[in-house]
Amino acid sequence: MNPKRITTIIGGSLLLCLLGSPVVVFGQGNTWVGTSLARVVEEARWRLSSLRINAAVELLSAGHDSDVYFGYLDEPVPDFTLTAGLPVQVWAPLSKKVVLEFYDNPQYVYYFDTDKERALNNTFQGQIHIALEKFYIRAGGGMANVRRRLSPELNVNIREKADSVDGLALWQASRHTSLALIFQRTAYDYGDEEFGGTTIAGMLNRAEGLFDLVAYVQPNPRLRLFVDGQYGTYDFPDDLPSNRDAQSFGIFGGFEFTPREGELISAARIEGDLTLGYVRLDMESPSFKDASGISGTVNLSAVPFKRTTVRGVFSRGFEFSVFSGASYYLSTSYGGGISRQLSSRISLSYDLMFGSSDYPEFDSGDGIRPGYRYSTHSASLNFGLAPRLTLTLIGSLGRRTISQTDSARSRNFIGVNLIYGSPAGHVTVPVGAMSR
Repeated sequence: MNPKRITTIIGGSLLLCLLGSPVVVFGQGNTWVGTSLARVVEEARWRLSSLRINAAVELLSAGHDSDVYFGYLDEPVPDFTLTAGLPVQVWAPLSKKVVLEFYDNPQYVYYFDTDKERALNNTFQGQIHIALEKFYIRAGGGMANVRRRLSPELNVNIREKADSVDGLALWQASRHTSLALIFQRTAYDYGDEEFGGTTIAGMLNRAEGLFDLVAYVQPNPRLRLFVDGQYGTYDFPDDLPSNRDAQSFGIFGGFEFTPREGELISAARIEGDLTLGYVRLDMESPSFKDASGISGTVNLSAVPFKRTTVRGVFSRGFEFSVFSGASYYLSTSYGGGISRQLSSRISLSYDLMFGSSDYPEFDSGDGIRPGYRYSTHSASLNFGLAPRLTLTLIGSLGRRTISQTDSARSRNFIGVNLIYGSPAGHVTVPVGAMSR
């Protein structure tokens, strides 16, 4: 029987059994992750017997796209588009220490004229959370079958299937210190997808494994400092035209600002995380150069004035390339934004992002890919129409430039988001350095 069908049957059976269960407690233990789990489950919007449920109806990016293919074709292809989704999250407490979590998000992506860009998407995730007195354990997996914009390198819609398994074990050594071991393995499959004569699967089908050992020190309730050692493996099918197998080694440090339980960012004044470190990427084939350099992410928000939030973001890391002339590229992006609460129900936001890429060359000196630069201006006006009902007017101006020729293409979008319901709750858990 198909593994996906087995997962669906097991998940459905568990939920049906739980409908009649009198259990109403859920795990928390004495760890910072367990405390977050208890809060997230308790704050779920709906209750059905022992179950806690979050669900929403979403109409996203409903509007006009000035170029569906962002300059990859000779002439722009404008079109009207929208994405309709129904994300559902179910929390199922089995005992005081064990909680099951299921999340599913079916979507339909519609284009008015460009028929072949229409798509049905689905993302499923299942987890078991075990909250003991000094230990927290989480294990699960997911399946995603999504047609999406692949990357800054190839910013067009490509069908990506990703099957993953993951695990986490955290030991709360003391009130202020903890140690976490994180594992994640994801298999990517691009089927028979092709663009511009390039077979995507032939370059990017792979299995990635990431292992992180993270040590935390929490000097106060709002701040966690950490050091993270990471090891990664990247296994490509044997029949690929070139051997891209690789392994990576990284060491990172950083901090996380988190509000106290139930506290809003306006009271905490600052929120977010910073992760910076050094990564070495060792390519198995001598035809490709190894790589090393500074990598990491920054995502911080602050409230310098009443009703005003400013934010800054940064990301830098190695990504595998869809082009045969390069095994990977170094992707860097940075930017910031500002939001202003105009009234209790209306807010205005503006963000500006920049990005670039750098490609290696073969040891022979051949195969250099031209890099790219891009910039994006985006603005939004958000209206809280009613409890759990929001309408957002959105607009963006994007520009992508090929470094070698300085030729530039633009893609602009204007539209709306309409969301009714409650978003999925997220437990604050240790996250691997390059998975943030």
